[in-house]
Amino acid sequence: MINVLTADEVRHAERELEKSGVSISFMRMNASLALAECLLPRAKKDRVKTAVFCGAGGNGYDGVLAAARLKHDCCDVTAYLVGDRSKFSVEILRYAENEGLDLRAASEYAGGADIIVDAIFGIGLNRAIDGECADLINKLNADNAFKVAVDIPSGLNADTGEIMGVAFKADFTVTFSCYKRGMLFGSGKDICGGIVVEEVGIPTSSNVRVFDGEDFKPFKRKPTAHKGTSGRVFVIGGCGTMIGAPILAGSAAHAAYLNGAGTVTVCLPKVHRNAAAARATMSMMKFLDDTTDGFILFDKISLDDIISRATAIDIGMGMGETPDLKKIISYLCDNFGGTLVIDADGLNAISGDYLFLKNSKCNVVLTPHVGEFTRLTGKPANIENAVALANDTGAIVTLKSATTIITDGNEVRLNIAGTPAMAKGGTGDVLGGCITALSCAYSAFDAASIACYRNGMGAERAVSAYSQMMLTPRDILRYAEYEEK
Repeated sequence: MINVLTADEVRHAERELEKSGVSISFMRMNASLALAECLLPRAKKDRVKTAVFCGAGGNGYDGVLAAARLKHDCCDVTAYLVGDRSKFSVEILRYAENEGLDLRAASEYAGGADIIVDAIFGIGLNRAIDGECADLINKLNADNAFKVAVDIPSGLNADTGEIMGVAFKADFTVTFSCYKRGMLFGSGKDICGGIVVEEVGIPTSSNVRVFDGEDFKPFKRKPTAHKGTSGRVFVIGGCGTMIGAPILAGSAAHAAYLNGAGTVTVCLPKVHRNAAAARATMSMMKFLDDTTDGFILFDKISLDDIISRATAIDIGMGMGETPDLKKIISYLCDNFGGTLVIDADGLNAISGDYLFLKNSKCNVVLTPHVGEFTRLTGKPANIENAVALANDTGAIVTLKSATTIITDGNEVRLNIAGTPAMAKGGTGDVLGGCITALSCAYSAFDAASIACYRNGMGAERAVSAYSQMMLTPRDILRYAEYEEK
């Protein structure tokens, strides 16, 4: 897993490295060499023109030195200095000129480059970009070239992902030693393009990291395993006013089967008996007493039956605003000893009143999307508030978004795998089924992390076979397999 740091944390790591005797020039040379290596395969092609735009700070110096390296390797490259030349390091400019690098003022750029490299501003930017710099960035964004950002796109706040007036829109970002938090939130994912993290010798440490699945191997059943030892999953959902609820519950159940559950039982209100029977595939069915409107009622006998048999329970999808839902959740928390995944209407039922979860007998996983999180807590959806919710409830929080935050209140794992094709109803229900099934084999924290990563990677693979508009949640599951080793 790769660390994710704020700007202050990066600066602190650099200062600590300096105190240990490592010079800034050494770090800068490592960064520029890493950047040049990333650019070289594309920049060295015949008749490819590369324009590197360099500010007067450390980011700009990385750009100048990388451009000099490309020139040394016979690339057609020009460095354009942004701002007053007198503010640049004389030593670095002299080195670049000795390498034969053409240094020009940014105002001389007339377009026509095949590759544009943005090394104007780095992570230290703390004001909105305006004036000539803003005009330049807008000009570069409009240029028909392959665009690369150095460390972070100029104009992107390194902590929040906010666009500060204007920002360079990259096809690709080469960042150093760690992800910067703003790359993964706000507008960061829109303007960073593909991101590669190059190690340049700056030791970083953080309790916030990007989950990449490498530390977790597929769970392998024992030769003597049978369905009773492989986990019994119950999916509770549906109400009379949501005709599609059995389909959503069925998607969650299907996901649970594909993620290793030994058996899956879908629990629906009796009003859906006929509709669900017509759609039943592998899942078993249990029909719960309901109101005249089809809302599931609190019934101790039925819940005790579920508790006695379940390894993990997924509750909430399509249940509507039933007055008994919170009571059902509370009863499960008090009496169930497995993993309880609370999603959708289950989250709405406990909005603003969730502290009782802290005393749960079961392992609780909360899976809100951004809107549900704000309704649940009354707070913005961000890392700090997700951590606070996990600590307040003792639950694993899975805050779903383009970058999903998964936390146990101490460690934070970020899932960046995925695609905009996942922005469809039912994707969250599938994820809930995956987490529930995987919790039969892994800890709740690991189950949530693996499920998010697998589904994200499955969606990325699936878009090669489907258009973004056509992709469905079940299509994602077809591509979300582990490679057995």
